[in-house]
Amino acid sequence: MTQVTERYQEKNQLLSLRNDAVLQLFFTKEENRPLLREFLKAVTHLTDDDLVKIEIRNSKLTKENVGDKDFIVDIHLTSVTGHKVIIEMQIQNHANFIERVVSYNARNYASQLKRGESYTQLKESITLVIVDFKFFDDANDFSEHILFRRKNRKIFTKAQQFYIIDLTKLPEEITETKHKWGALFKMQTEEELRVLMNESEVMKEAGEKLLNLSADEEAREIAQAREDAQMAWMNEYRARYEQGIESGYKQGIESGYKQGIESGYKQGIESGYKQGITEGVEQQKIEIAKNALKEGASEAFIKEITGLDLTTISQLKSEAVTHQKNE
Repeated sequence: MTQVTERYQEKNQLLSLRNDAVLQLFFTKEENRPLLREFLKAVTHLTDDDLVKIEIRNSKLTKENVGDKDFIVDIHLTSVTGHKVIIEMQIQNHANFIERVVSYNARNYASQLKRGESYTQLKESITLVIVDFKFFDDANDFSEHILFRRKNRKIFTKAQQFYIIDLTKLPEEITETKHKWGALFKMQTEEELRVLMNESEVMKEAGEKLLNLSADEEAREIAQAREDAQMAWMNEYRARYEQGIESGYKQGIESGYKQGIESGYKQGIESGYKQGITEGVEQQKIEIAKNALKEGASEAFIKEITGLDLTTISQLKSEAVTHQKNE
């Protein structure tokens, strides 16, 4: 048993690549550059010639900056052939997620060109998103490659490309190299990892590197700081929404009471009181849901804290997207 494995067993926890900070630490290490190359070859169209040299453009992660909402945790890199690549890990389906991904990709594409340079110098901008939630409801594909196409389905341009890896749709039978990488993201225990490491030499090396990272005290602290920060953000949302619900109840009672008094009848008071509670609370729930969607909360989380059904929440999300497009 190696010293690294002994240290890891003392910690008794395998760091997960579904933590975006861990993902960055894993793939941006200089010694792990060959693994990054193999990963990109497995899940994108990039080749050995494209990836013979990779330039990482990320700032160093620390316990302090990893908790900053504005700090870039996505992996940004440039291939030797000039391809601009963003690798992003997402475990929750935030509002306007697709629009944000497209916007980042466009910015990545346009940033290549300096004043006076020809458009012919622009290279493909590729966004690779690994998600741990059902991204497309109309397909069961583990991975999708998305490009801009014309009405006749012919490719309009390869300038901007998107790859979606959906970990929730990882097949039970691991038959392809990209499936093995997907399984690596899903690992929770060393026992599971040891089985995967027998699948190939690349998985064996990746498994050893992940064990190394899991035994590194600084890496563990950064991973924990990232999880703590994300939990704090969610608790902040929850507190805000619960406060909004409470305010909605009070507003509904007050509105109903006033409406009843103005009618001058007991029946009006009772009716207005009840109606005010219902309408006030429901309207407040809708406002809370709209704000939550803007701030990136998942539909499931919004349902939990407001009690609104998913159909209503989905409709609010669609209306928000339509409104944003019309602005």
